[in-house]
Amino acid sequence: MQMRIVLAMLSLVLAGCRYESIADLRPSASVYSVTGAYPEGEYLFQTAEQDAILALVVGPDKAALGYQLQGWPPMAATIIAVLGSTSFPDRTYVAMAPAEASAGSESEGFQYFPFSFGSTHVEWVQPPNPTKVSDLEDLARHLAAPETKRVSFALVAERDRPAVLARFEAWRGQGSAGAPSAPAAPAPAPVPVAPPAYTGPPTVRGLTVGDGVHVQGILSDSPSIIQEIDQANGRVKVRRMSDGVSEWVSADRLISRDESTMNDLARTGAVLGVFVCLLSPETCQDNH
Repeated sequence: MQMRIVLAMLSLVLAGCRYESIADLRPSASVYSVTGAYPEGEYLFQTAEQDAILALVVGPDKAALGYQLQGWPPMAATIIAVLGSTSFPDRTYVAMAPAEASAGSESEGFQYFPFSFGSTHVEWVQPPNPTKVSDLEDLARHLAAPETKRVSFALVAERDRPAVLARFEAWRGQGSAGAPSAPAAPAPAPVPVAPPAYTGPPTVRGLTVGDGVHVQGILSDSPSIIQEIDQANGRVKVRRMSDGVSEWVSADRLISRDESTMNDLARTGAVLGVFVCLLSPETCQDNH
C-alpha cells in the first residue's frame, strides 16, 4: 500500500531517459503482457549507490512505473505492454507507455523504455537525451549505439522498503539546487490504450528468450536456443545449435543439460542391452 501511495504522487512523465515515437511498434514486435517480466505485485529497486530508485506496481493489464534520482522531482509512466525482438540486444526488452498528444496533433504517440531483468535486478537502457525513433529497426539501432547507458537497479527487500522510501521522501522535501522545479499542477493521466489481442509473458517454466535448453527427442536431445515463447499455447520456438534450423516445439519437451545427460546414459544402456542379446541370446531368454 505504501508503494501505491508513492506512485500516486508521481506526476511527471519520465524525461531524458526514453525513446519516443508516434508509431505503435507492437505490430512489428513480439508483444507480451505487463506481467511478462514480473508477476502482479509491488516492487522497489535502487542503484548500488543508493541515489536512485525504481518503483513498479504490476497489475493484470498495465503497470505503474516510478523513478526518482536523489534531489530531483519524481517521474512516472504507465506501461501497457512489453515488446521483444530478435533485432534487440541479447536479453533486452522494451516497456511501452502511451504519451500525450503533441500540440496540434491528434496522434497520441508512445514512449519506449528498454530494459533487461532478472529475479533480483533490472538494468535500464537509457539514451543520453529523449530520442525519437521511426520504427522497430530504428529503435534497435539506437539500442546498440555506444552512447547508450545501462543503469542497474537491485531489488529492495520488502522489510527495507519503508526506510528506502522515507530517505527519498526526505530528499524530495529538501530539494536540490540544480534540480528542476515541479509543475504547478499534475500532468493529465496517460490515456489507456487497448492491449493487443494476443499477449503472453516472455517466460516459460522459468526460462526466457535467449536461454540455452535441450529439446528432448527419441534417439537424441538437441541443444537449442529459445527464440520466441508462446505461453498461451504452451510452445516455444527454438533454434537448433547443430544445424541452425528453427522450429516450434511443446514446452514440455524442454529439458536441462543434466536431464539430457541422464537420457543419453539411459539410451546407451538400452543399446548395450540389445547387443548383449544379439551376442548371447540365452542371457535374454525368460527363465520360467
